Amino acid sequence: MKIHINGRFLTQQVSGVQRYARELLSALDRCLDADAELASRFGPIPVWYPEGAELVDPPAWKHLRPSPLPGRKGHAWEQLTLGSKARDGFLLSLCGAGPLQCRHQLLVIHDANIWAFPEAFPKSYRVFHKLMRPLLARRVTHLATVSRFSAGELGRCLRVPAERFTVIYNSAEHMIGAKADPSALEKFGLEQGKYFFAAGNQSPNKNIGRLIEALERASGTDMPLAVAGGYAPGVSQARIAGTDRIRLLGRVSDEELNALYSGAAAFLWPSLYEGFGIPPLEAMILGTPVLSSNSTAMPEVLGDAVPYFDPTDVDDIAKALSSFAALGSEERAEMAERGRIRARSFSWESSAETVLDILRGLG
Repeated sequence: MKIHINGRFLTQQVSGVQRYARELLSALDRCLDADAELASRFGPIPVWYPEGAELVDPPAWKHLRPSPLPGRKGHAWEQLTLGSKARDGFLLSLCGAGPLQCRHQLLVIHDANIWAFPEAFPKSYRVFHKLMRPLLARRVTHLATVSRFSAGELGRCLRVPAERFTVIYNSAEHMIGAKADPSALEKFGLEQGKYFFAAGNQSPNKNIGRLIEALERASGTDMPLAVAGGYAPGVSQARIAGTDRIRLLGRVSDEELNALYSGAAAFLWPSLYEGFGIPPLEAMILGTPVLSSNSTAMPEVLGDAVPYFDPTDVDDIAKALSSFAALGSEERAEMAERGRIRARSFSWESSAETVLDILRGLG
């Protein structure tokens, strides 16, 4: 059966699901390169994207071929143009959407956020995906997601058995050897090992407001909190302006992000809801201790490598910060090493092998 890949993500800015697709396909390409028989059976595999769209950071693959496909734009391109092209083969759609025409399809839906936190998404996005995902889930032959937690959530929301979802995990291996901006800490007025770091955005599930409140209550530390992404829902600008301990950094480059992870005393993850939660894993693989929310997928992903807190309880978050501040350097180093070992247990190659197992079973 001819294999096709939905490559619409190649024309989009790289965020969570786009990073997942790129890294998973890069690992798949390496697996094919290491096995001539598999490469001959499946490759070269076209990765279709809309003709005329500009590729963002074009990948250098050997057995996967980014290929322009003329036709419509946006969702219409995916549903009609791509659907017509790939319907007689098997399609990999790794970013939560795919054409209804293609029954023989592996569709990866990353989480149930549009049901758990609908206010975090534009109405048009919410309406489209709440309509399409149940239809796709009932039609496609193969469903996947990124954690057992998400499998349960999506099964409930989409009204399909959770057992239908294959779990194909994320990884943070892409951070190993990644470039870091040596001037980032100076740029943001931070000192190596003397600040807490968090990653937030406008979504209320990131819970940055409670984290800032907890920092104000924590004892035994006067370290500032740097937040990449900037906007903190529920936190007044007056509160931020009234202290120099809160640094809202806005959007940062990948190189700055790597430096901020590596330079922090600890990475803080107060999220209320995650299908996987890759930022704490990225921090851990770089050797930075992590303090995490105990909600949703986080215990499954982070295991016993981190201390947890209740993200709905400001006092419990503050207690976790105070407890970390009281640790000595050896205890922090042990915590960092446990995190690094845990993070390395998730690999893109292992996830790519799961995809290959599905392809091998197609006959």
